[in-house]
Amino acid sequence: MRTRNAPLGDYAEYLAAQVYDGKLAANSVKSYDLLAADDRRVQVKARAVAPDTRASASFSAFRSFDFDIAVLITFDSATYAVRQACEVPVADLEAAGRYSAHINGRLITITAGIQLGHDVTARFRAAEAR
Repeated sequence: MRTRNAPLGDYAEYLAAQVYDGKLAANSVKSYDLLAADDRRVQVKARAVAPDTRASASFSAFRSFDFDIAVLITFDSATYAVRQACEVPVADLEAAGRYSAHINGRLITITAGIQLGHDVTARFRAAEAR
């Protein structure tokens, strides 16, 4: 494991590094997870989704927006196969996120997140198949 985080997050970052031909950031970097080959700073958010997952369930909080794009990825909770992946510009995230003082960050629900940006699911499934 790359970090002491949940393995799903590390797996999502690994797939994103493959998709963007990027280099994973050091664990101490707080604002992004990898540097893409085109020099964009990429923040990766992953969530396992089951049939009974609430529509209001959210990705982990965004506490900073010092990156260029975020990739929001949902995985099947039983198989960990990629269900959907979206590439989202920072401005769209800031506009769509709901601020929570309790966690001092902005939350993006799964439902809202998968409607933002553009779909890159096929690219992530291809990386997963390799």
